[in-house]
Amino acid sequence: MPAIGRNDPCPCGSGKKYKHCHLPREEAARAEQLLLRRAVDTLLPRVIDAARAIPEVVPDALQRYWNGKYAPTQLGELDELEDRGADRFLTWLAFDYRLDDGHTLVERLVADPAALDLSETEQKLLPRWAGVTLRAYVVRAVRKGQDIQVEDLLDEHPYAVADSAASRRLEVGDVIVGHLLPAGDAQVIGGAAAHLTPDTAEKLREFARLHLEALRRDQPDAGWDDLLRSQSELLNHFVMQLPVEAPDPSLLENIILQTRVALKLAGESVGLVERNETGSRDEGDDTR
Repeated sequence: MPAIGRNDPCPCGSGKKYKHCHLPREEAARAEQLLLRRAVDTLLPRVIDAARAIPEVVPDALQRYWNGKYAPTQLGELDELEDRGADRFLTWLAFDYRLDDGHTLVERLVADPAALDLSETEQKLLPRWAGVTLRAYVVRAVRKGQDIQVEDLLDEHPYAVADSAASRRLEVGDVIVGHLLPAGDAQVIGGAAAHLTPDTAEKLREFARLHLEALRRDQPDAGWDDLLRSQSELLNHFVMQLPVEAPDPSLLENIILQTRVALKLAGESVGLVERNETGSRDEGDDTR
């Protein structure tokens, strides 16, 4: 649309000049959005620090997220052992891990914002983060240096992601496994995220579907949200099995086959759709 001049009639049809009608409201809204997005940069580190302050849950959380691969004594080495591994783990610990009272750390902080001494803007932002979980997203459109459009890999819900840094690294079809945090009228990528190649999308969807069908043995009406609310670490288990460098043509199929066998050994009966694809994950990428 052509730019509207300050002295032009307001498009709303009020008969007033744009500067005396909707322009002040729009400028105030843009300023509010900017404050909220900047608040992410101050609020998220506080949330991560709060996760560091509950070391008593780290052994169990570490076991779940890394599927027993690392011991609590290795927490300080995780950034070297896995690309931004500590950042990814602590973000999951804050947003996904359920404490003794059944709430996540973020949900606790929403109930007691004074614990973080939040600014007014941060107080507006934090409640919208309750319920955020680790999820997988497929990149559908990219405006380099500006933003990206993604779609939830499982429920296909679209999101606008205001992340100029990520937009420079991502391509259409790539898969992100991470946390999207509401920040005003868009989302931002919270902390580090795994960045996977496009050929992993369908196999990751199958992997998640196997676990959903297993969950439905006890909860027949369970959906994707129920699975991720209780077992979002499964997405990281898939990421852990991908090669860091050269793709293995049979690896993705092996992941699905091994998952099927493991679930059957646990007493589950699930279906499998056979496909032939290859996959790899990027090493050294800030979105991984």
